[in-house]
Amino acid sequence: MIKTFLKKYLDKFPKPFRNKYIIVLIFFGLWIAFFDKHSLFKQYQLQATLAELKIKQSFFKSEIKKDSEKALELSSDDRNLEKFAREEHLMKRDDEDVFIFEEKKK
Repeated sequence: MIKTFLKKYLDKFPKPFRNKYIIVLIFFGLWIAFFDKHSLFKQYQLQATLAELKIKQSFFKSEIKKDSEKALELSSDDRNLEKFAREEHLMKRDDEDVFIFEEKKK
């Protein structure tokens, strides 16, 4: 009874798709492509994340290079260190007053 039922529906498929090896191969391909932990969708997401991280890596490498040059410049001369402290951290000497002028944005 079951054989006749299956045979009735299997006869509707083309002959190559009635082969059990082809059916298993198609099922395996679909499983790998869509349902597996390493599916094509997941691989696409990982590649996009990798590209984004590479962009961030190059940005941070350039920032590290600029900061190391700035640190070398500051450690080489006391005048540069004093200039940096005054401009960036608004430090002053005891006998000075500091005035900060800001331009109004239009």
